[in-house]
Amino acid sequence: MAEPLVSLLIPTHNRPDFLREALLSACAQTHAALDIVISDNGSGAASQASLESVADLLESDARIRYLRCPERDHYLDNWLFALSQAQGDYVGFLMDDDLYHPDKVARMLPLLAGNPDVALVTSFRQLIDASGKELPPLPETQPLFGADAVVSGDELGNRILQMGANVVGEPTTVLLRRADLGASFGFFGGRQYQVISDVATWLQLMQGRRVVYLRDALSKFRLHGGQDQRRALQALNANVEWLQMLLDANAAGLYLTDEAQFQRTLRHQLNSLVPFLTQHADAVREGATHAEPIQRVLRQAFDRLFHA
Repeated sequence: MAEPLVSLLIPTHNRPDFLREALLSACAQTHAALDIVISDNGSGAASQASLESVADLLESDARIRYLRCPERDHYLDNWLFALSQAQGDYVGFLMDDDLYHPDKVARMLPLLAGNPDVALVTSFRQLIDASGKELPPLPETQPLFGADAVVSGDELGNRILQMGANVVGEPTTVLLRRADLGASFGFFGGRQYQVISDVATWLQLMQGRRVVYLRDALSKFRLHGGQDQRRALQALNANVEWLQMLLDANAAGLYLTDEAQFQRTLRHQLNSLVPFLTQHADAVREGATHAEPIQRVLRQAFDRLFHA
């Protein structure tokens, strides 16, 4: 029988220096039945440089398609366009500055195939710097377990919300079924999340199902100065979304259904968020980000805190 087709989606934006490395790691997969989609929403000379950096690979490997994303307003537009072009029954995102281990797909795919109760497969991810040098784990990227494990999605969702950390991993880390994603990414509880869209997707898929965790580092997540995750306003918006996600999950009775546990987590998030908002109040006032969503989620949070 033919091997299952796996779509590897590489959204790229003005990173010709890293794109070639990412693509090479996709092409080097020991699972050969691949549909590799590069979706470029970059601009000008940088976009042209990205295309030129992989031109020889496009010519030599028929599995690769290089497409221009028609929308450029938000990085999610690029992700969703790539997803819309996927032809495989299974999907893995590969951010254009990250890397796959050669056995990533081959190790993960059998754990999804034939196991519909498994929502996703993830693994330990190795941090690297801009030059590819390995870095020690951050608190949120520490190994979840000392060995391979199958865990309850509900319990893992509780852990994510209690920690306020993406312990499952960034999109590069995970392998999914195409049918589970549908046409969307970043929805949880009927709400589109913009910054922590990957966490929203994991929580949506894990409800009442299981997650497989592999202890080996099957991907490398690159930390470098050009990432949005390192910008103060992006961090502010992410913290607001974490609070919104906690409230949405509890309101829907999906995670943290124990009231005392929820209240402890809510207080912890507010203790972290309010000083951060105070620190960046001038930027919010000057319009660097919208104040109304922040005010709305704070009203919801304090109402829930005072009227349990």
